[in-house]
Amino acid sequence: MCPLLSVLRRPFRLKLVLSLFLAGVVSPQVARAETPAAAADPVVMTINEEPVSAREYKLVMERQVAGVYGLFKERHNLEDHAGYWSEASGPEGPLARLRQVVREELVRIKVHQGIARQRGLVEKTAYADFQRDYLAENARRQEAHARGQVIYGPPQYRETAYYYIKLGDLIYKVQQAVAAELEPGITEAAIAAFHENNKDSALLEDERRRIRAYLALQEARQHLQARCASARVEADAAALRPLVPRVDVAIAD
Repeated sequence: MCPLLSVLRRPFRLKLVLSLFLAGVVSPQVARAETPAAAADPVVMTINEEPVSAREYKLVMERQVAGVYGLFKERHNLEDHAGYWSEASGPEGPLARLRQVVREELVRIKVHQGIARQRGLVEKTAYADFQRDYLAENARRQEAHARGQVIYGPPQYRETAYYYIKLGDLIYKVQQAVAAELEPGITEAAIAAFHENNKDSALLEDERRRIRAYLALQEARQHLQARCASARVEADAAALRPLVPRVDVAIAD
């Protein structure tokens, strides 16, 4: 590793974590995992043996918070209040719902990451590897900005934004790879049926190829959804318990 890059990474990493901690974006447990004296970011869940660390779980959780707020506002006219994210809200409450959608999202993420690694589309899928790439990318952007070079996109990426940019690229590659494997199995009958339901003109050869590719992509997506549905999830309930949007205790009436 370049010594200059290593020097640039450390202060930015600590500054980032401190800022997130003060803003309430990461829990004290997660923030401590970033300090040199703390233990490594612990694995709190595995999905098809793909590890999910506390920080990754927290990042994905923060992404889902607004959706859960909106859901409970729409269905129950429930406003934010002390105890909103408390265990006391019960198995049908906001925290239980949030954990459910986080689990579903992590299954989607880890299934695609696992397939990508198995097919050689990526080498590493651990969150620690993502963080190194993220910090290196922001260091590169910071250095380019200091030199007056053109930067495409923001001067500095937010961690969540960069995570989902990389995830979107990975999912696209996986879908295309699986579709390419499935495409030879698309029958002429399936192509003709699709054409009959969608067009009135004669079926040209280039249209036939496009339809075949489209149907293969649809099959690939269904295949990946089935893989998500059958994913094996093992979670450490004790380790997950403190990972909440905020420490929230219900106030007794």
